[in-house]
Amino acid sequence: MTEATTPLVGRIGRRGLLVALLMAAVALLVPSAAAQATWSVDSLIPETLSIRVPTTTISFVIAGAGYPPAAFPATYPATSPDGGTLPVQVFSNAAGVWSLMLEVQDLVSPAGAAVVPASQVMYRVNGGLWLRADGSPQVIYSQVGQTVGWLELRVEFALELTGRELAGSYLVNAVVSAIREPGF
Repeated sequence: MTEATTPLVGRIGRRGLLVALLMAAVALLVPSAAAQATWSVDSLIPETLSIRVPTTTISFVIAGAGYPPAAFPATYPATSPDGGTLPVQVFSNAAGVWSLMLEVQDLVSPAGAAVVPASQVMYRVNGGLWLRADGSPQVIYSQVGQTVGWLELRVEFALELTGRELAGSYLVNAVVSAIREPGF
């Protein structure tokens, strides 16, 4: 018998065949013998509409700013915070329409006496048109859907004086709020 005609068992030998079969059996058994565990990972990201603004006072320092003016009415930009601009940041991860509201009440003296009407406070958003406050919440920005991270808006303030205002220090409470339109 030649090597080409010698049976495989004869060439490898019984011991070699037994080792090969044993290795094949182990290879088949190892994957099925390995331990495995699977589980679902569930995450709930809450629907959020949030705003943040610096804790500051909006100030109009009029002394030395050309007061009294040559003619009334005269408009004076806010001097604080920096340049009279208030940064307002908003974050939304929800679908649907949401809006930012600004409410500016009448300016009153610390004693609660003298009043400057809210309509004499003007504001604009991101360098847009100047609008007058009116003492009630006013929509200053609307958007559909989510923001990409925090969206920053710049709200500038100015005070219009008519010449009828009494001298003194006045306080104003400006409130920024975020609302989500119903139905979404």
